[in-house]
Amino acid sequence: MDKRFEPWPAGVIVYYDGDCALCNWSVARCLARGVPRGVRFAPQDGELFGRLVDLRPDLAGVDSMVIQSFPGGDPDQGGSPGDPAGEIRVRSEAVIWLASRLRGPERWLALLPWVAPRAVLDWGYGQVAKNRQRVGRRLAECPVPTPEQRRYFLA
Repeated sequence: MDKRFEPWPAGVIVYYDGDCALCNWSVARCLARGVPRGVRFAPQDGELFGRLVDLRPDLAGVDSMVIQSFPGGDPDQGGSPGDPAGEIRVRSEAVIWLASRLRGPERWLALLPWVAPRAVLDWGYGQVAKNRQRVGRRLAECPVPTPEQRRYFLA
């Protein structure tokens, strides 16, 4: 089976730029498409991401969504979100990995690595990241999570 279409691991944290409208829209889109219980979202300016950067200094200053999948499973069941073990995904790899696991048209992004090399995909991601504030202004205001959606967020 192609790894891009594997189910969600038991514990996943998606770190995003909480000040970016495009990033907030992306998180809302993920929630609308359905994420499993073991997935959490955390802002990159929060304490949890700071602890991850302490363990993984290579992530300091990364202008990218960061996805951490870790052994130990669901954070609610004793998983360790700050654990340096597990897999870290950034830039286009993170977006493709995340989108391929959602229910909806975003899954087609999993096909991009078959038509373009990683360097090209990362370059494209970089262009979007560079212009995300301008792109984000065109989106609706950042949504406030519903009480049901709040369980998906970490500080």
